[in-house]
Amino acid sequence: MTTLLALFACTRGPATGTGLAIGVGAIPGSPGYEQVVRGVEMAVARLNETGGAGGARFTVRLPDSAATSAVRVAQQLRDDPSVIAVVGHPESGNTVEVMPIYADAEHAGVNGVVAVSPTASSPRLTGISPWFFRVAPSDAEVARDAARWVLDSLGARRAAIVYRNDSYGRDWSATFARTFSEGFGDVIMRDPYLSGVVEWEAYAALIAKLEPDVVLFPGDGEDALALIRALKARKVTAPFVGGDGTETMSSDADAVGARYVAFFRAERATSKEAMEFLPKYRAKYAQDPDMFAALSYDAALVIGRTVAAGARTRGSLRQALEKIGNGAPSVDGVAGRIAFDTKHDIKGRSVVITQVRAGDSTP
Repeated sequence: MTTLLALFACTRGPATGTGLAIGVGAIPGSPGYEQVVRGVEMAVARLNETGGAGGARFTVRLPDSAATSAVRVAQQLRDDPSVIAVVGHPESGNTVEVMPIYADAEHAGVNGVVAVSPTASSPRLTGISPWFFRVAPSDAEVARDAARWVLDSLGARRAAIVYRNDSYGRDWSATFARTFSEGFGDVIMRDPYLSGVVEWEAYAALIAKLEPDVVLFPGDGEDALALIRALKARKVTAPFVGGDGTETMSSDADAVGARYVAFFRAERATSKEAMEFLPKYRAKYAQDPDMFAALSYDAALVIGRTVAAGARTRGSLRQALEKIGNGAPSVDGVAGRIAFDTKHDIKGRSVVITQVRAGDSTP
């Protein structure tokens, strides 16, 4: 354990140019940031344990603490010549905003850098840039599967949707509503919200009046909890199903009984890489990894394995990643095999609808 902790300690911090830096593309202090860092750090430790890249060691490049916007984070990482690639961003809206920066669109990609997102799932990201890849499935698939599950498993026919008013929430809710309607369900409410400026009581009052069979919430965990509390106060008993951004609500007792879409569940992970990752994560943090940690590990791992195989420049790395699953072998990850389709979305990745029970989430 002492050796492992020492290895982690030496990998965090600004890159010095003596190694190959994997950048953390997330705003310091934002939801999921620390979990993304944990995943990248553990992947870097794993890569260095298995030889690095031809003797060169990988390092972790964190954004400066003063970087308070996704744009500033992206500019810092792209302009750092030691950064070979970036893990991020975890949010769809931020990712859409910063991809022109990572692609160096202003200079026709001369200084472009690959960004592999762990959890950004908006369909708008499919094929958005040659420099973008992701290890989470698109919401074009996720929301469709969630709608079918709600129809078949819950037997719901009247759905109320409250969605975050950004690219993630709009796309998720639109896909869910379309699939739900095709299955002869009726979307009786589909209202947006803005984080930080919400009167949740008003939403709860409307939902209580409409009496839906299910409440869908493609937003984040903190906002999900606020709505759940308002619904309980109104004695709304319809099942609550959060989108893939709501996992953080699962540690709060108020979320017991609610469900959410999960990209990763530790107890279901069976890959060889998961058997390597999970014991170390549990030993270090005394808890199971969430999707941000596990999928950030996978994103950093596929970057590192590809660099170690010979892709030592940003451009050659992009070209090599494109071949994974398209002629080149897939890479073993914690959440399963990693292979990309021709638009750089991950192939064959499924999700789990998970229910929160007694302070823990159980599938």
